[in-house]
This record gives sequence, C-alpha cells and structure tokens, in this order.
Amino acid sequence: MKDHEVIILFDKKKIIPILISAVLCSLMVAVSDITGDTDIIFPEICAVALGALAAPVRSWNTSKLRLLILMTASALLGMAVVRFVPVPMYIRIPIGLAAVMTLITISQTDFLPAISACILPIMNSTHHFTYPLSVFILTGLILSAQHILEKTGMRSKHRYVPIEPDKALITLRIKQVITIGIVCFLPVILGKPFFIMPPLMVAYAEMSTPGSPIKKNMTTATAMMALCTFIGCSSRILLCEISGLPMAAAAGITCCAVLLAVDKTEFYFPPCGAISMLPFMIPQHTLIRFPFLVTVGFMIFALISLLSSNNLSREKKSCTDERAERTEAIENI
Repeated sequence: MKDHEVIILFDKKKIIPILISAVLCSLMVAVSDITGDTDIIFPEICAVALGALAAPVRSWNTSKLRLLILMTASALLGMAVVRFVPVPMYIRIPIGLAAVMTLITISQTDFLPAISACILPIMNSTHHFTYPLSVFILTGLILSAQHILEKTGMRSKHRYVPIEPDKALITLRIKQVITIGIVCFLPVILGKPFFIMPPLMVAYAEMSTPGSPIKKNMTTATAMMALCTFIGCSSRILLCEISGLPMAAAAGITCCAVLLAVDKTEFYFPPCGAISMLPFMIPQHTLIRFPFLVTVGFMIFALISLLSSNNLSREKKSCTDERAERTEAIENI
C-alpha cells in the first residue's frame, strides 16, 4: 500500500464520522434485539449519518433543529395515519405522502428523508410510540455528533437558507405525491412491497427535483443502490445466519462498508445508507431476493424521474418560445 493511500485510509475527518455512524447503527439494532421490538430500527438514520456526518457538505438545506423536529413529526404523522385512518394501504400511503410533503414544504427545508420516517410506520402498521421515540433519539445523537465535529473543526458548518414555498415548489410536491402514489398502487395490491420501500420514494423525490445532480449519474446511482442493498443482505446472511454473530455487529459492519464505498466513489447519495439497513428488518427467507427487487424498484423510479425531467424540459422550452414570440409580437406593434 502506498504512503498516500495509508494517509487517506486513516484520515480522521473521514474515519471518525464513519465510526460514529457505525456505533449508532449497532446500538440501534442491539436495543431492538434485546427488547424484541423491531419498531426501534429506523433505517433512515444511516442516510442521515451519511448526509450529516460523512458527506463533505451537508446533503440538505436545513438547520439542526428543523431537521430534528421534522423527522420526529413525520414519524408521529405516519403512526397517526395507521391509528386513525382506517383505509387500505394503497390509500394510506398517498395520504401519508401528501401530509409529509406538506410538512417538508412548510418547514422551508428540502429534507426529503422525512418521507421515509412517515411512510415506514404506515407500511409496517406501527402503533407503538417506541418508533417515534427511537427516531427522535437517534436523530438527536447524529446531530449532536455533527455539532461536536463542527466545534472541533473536523466538519464545516452549514448555513441554512429558508426555502420559500412558491408555486413551482408546491406544484413539484403535488406531482411527486401523485407519481409515487400511482407507482405504489400495484405493488401494494399484489403484496410486493420491496419494489417500493420508503428509501426508494426518497430517492425518487431527490432525483425528480430540478437540477438534481443524481440525474447526471443515474448509472452510478443504480449501481450504488444495488451494491448497498447487497452489502446489507450479505452481511446479515454471512455474519448472522451462518456465523452466528449478533445482528448488531453485522449492522455496524454494514454501515462502515457502505460509508467507505460512498467515500471511495465520492457519490454521496443518502438513500444508499437507508437501503442498506432494511435487511435487518425483513424476514430471513426474503434476504436472497431483496437486493434484486429493490434494484428493479429503483430503476422504475429512476426511469420515471428521467421521463418527467424530459417533459419538464420540453414544457420550459415551450414556455420560453411562447414568451419570445409574445415579445417579438409586441415589438412589431
């Protein structure tokens, strides 16, 4: 190994955030194992760790307090839909999406992982308050770690600029809710939820946002989502089911492997982190097919985002041409 590779490998600004994230993921799964309560597992925490600790620049435009409140409120909202909206799942999901998108918009942030915080309890039919409590504690720990890293100079501070909910943004959110709701309908009816796991919805929302850099690297995004799902499933199979290690150990190793892969590729796409933690929630007999179904689901959402992007570009071009024609007509009068 070359000297400069050794330096990079032990760069504390990269390694410490990865270790913190891995420890938190391990603790989360360990507590779930000890208590027997799977509602404690919140896969999106790995995505938050990726975007708030591992990425060189925070992945979202939000303050710490808004992020914590939004994430907790979204978890409570999802649980409230389960408790108080007695309708089929294919109707609950669009209701939850509309509600959480409204929360994201009025919070004046672009913190889209809140979608997963809301939809996960809906898909799992979560009734217990251990889930939102887990979301609050884990998110708070990640943000506390981020604050410490900023104070010690290991991470630069982020300046939050409120996002005004103008007509264009509201229209975008409505289109995203409708699209995700339509895509989810058939898998829910057929009992195939792996095609529409919550991190895939977050990924679509990020990809379908105008100017998203993910659309320029769709091949890399697909490969990373497939890789991270495979890492999570293979870690659980090899380390837990075959070797007999605790799931907490496999979760920590998975988190380290995913964040190292993200750092190596410099492709900081938070849904990669969330999707790698889902294998620690699903039944053992589904682990083999899970990566394939998730990858297909991601590709469907990616294709829709590309098509909608092309339509949006054509609409913008058409509007520009119309404005140019009107301007020319006025000048000729």
